[in-house]
Amino acid sequence: MHKRILEKLICPNTNLQPLQLYALEIKRKQELLSNLDNTSILPNDDIKTGILYTQDKRNLYFIYEFIPILLNDSDQDLIHIKEIHQKVRSLIPTEFIQAIEQNILRIENLNQSSDGNWNREEMKYYDAAVETAQLRDKMLQSIQNDNLWRIFIPRKEKMISHLEVNCNGQWIFEIGCGNARTVARMFNPATYKYNYIGTDISFKRLMVAKMAIPESDFIQASALNIPLLNNTFQGAISFGMLHHLPRPAEAVTEVNKKLSQGALFTYHEPVYTSRQFSEKQSAMVRKIFRTYDHSDHDNKINLKESLAELKNVNHQIISIVPYNSVFRVVFEAIINRFYKSWQKSKLVMKLVLVIDNVFLKTIVRLSNKLGPQAIIVVSKKL
Repeated sequence: MHKRILEKLICPNTNLQPLQLYALEIKRKQELLSNLDNTSILPNDDIKTGILYTQDKRNLYFIYEFIPILLNDSDQDLIHIKEIHQKVRSLIPTEFIQAIEQNILRIENLNQSSDGNWNREEMKYYDAAVETAQLRDKMLQSIQNDNLWRIFIPRKEKMISHLEVNCNGQWIFEIGCGNARTVARMFNPATYKYNYIGTDISFKRLMVAKMAIPESDFIQASALNIPLLNNTFQGAISFGMLHHLPRPAEAVTEVNKKLSQGALFTYHEPVYTSRQFSEKQSAMVRKIFRTYDHSDHDNKINLKESLAELKNVNHQIISIVPYNSVFRVVFEAIINRFYKSWQKSKLVMKLVLVIDNVFLKTIVRLSNKLGPQAIIVVSKKL
């Protein structure tokens, strides 16, 4: 966490600022420093290990491996917090020891909630794929080398194209950034010269994201409780994350709080439509066409509800782009069984998208059962 973002953060328990910083280890350029006088920390110093805290020290949050853990009491992963505490205890000044122990005790008493349990299940699921340093290195190599045009092309053309205009110097955040693959490859902050903060519930995915975009900042946070200062950001983006939430429309309201007037918010999601399948049909479709493992919370969003919420918080809809017809679903399900590397071909993917678009404008209009399976939305805060 670079010190420069401190003024952008709020306490996830009180939703107030300021948070104060005590750094235990920092990275300055390529040098790792410890035992610093905290008054000498520079804005571009990257805090590897430290503590964020409210003035009364009632609320304390670890910074570990450059990532601030800004979850409220009910969302915290106690096992993870206790592990970090044991690892850094010898570095922590005496004045913080008792306050940290009191925080952990309070979290233990407040840690059971439906949202908290939901978030911890998501953490466990998404952490598992990058549990070890070797797995994280493997994912980093994939981010740097794999051209996943099936996601890159529509995100670049229909989402990022809106944000990249005049983004120099602006502050843009992402909810559910995961490993930040798309931003790292298609909208890199160093190339476009904007300030980027990625948030996600999976700590270990954030570790990979930090490796992929070391000059940016990543925060462990819930999309329903984003610990960023209100009315401060000029853009927000979400690549297929809202459908993992217990209440997707609520996240729209939460994102809106963080945006300044004129800011853009863009997201893409799998969506429910009015199509009706029987339970047996639905089970068969999932079995045949599922092309990757899903978490238990992987679902679809109600498009009407999310659009209604955008209008409710005074957003103007800039564009709504449907995509993913039944043609594309069937094509990808079949070809993935025999040749998964196809999606690395930009030419093939462009052809698939052209055909998909033709289907969406013609045959799909005959029946909702044919699509679209997903939607891209761009809106502007008035």
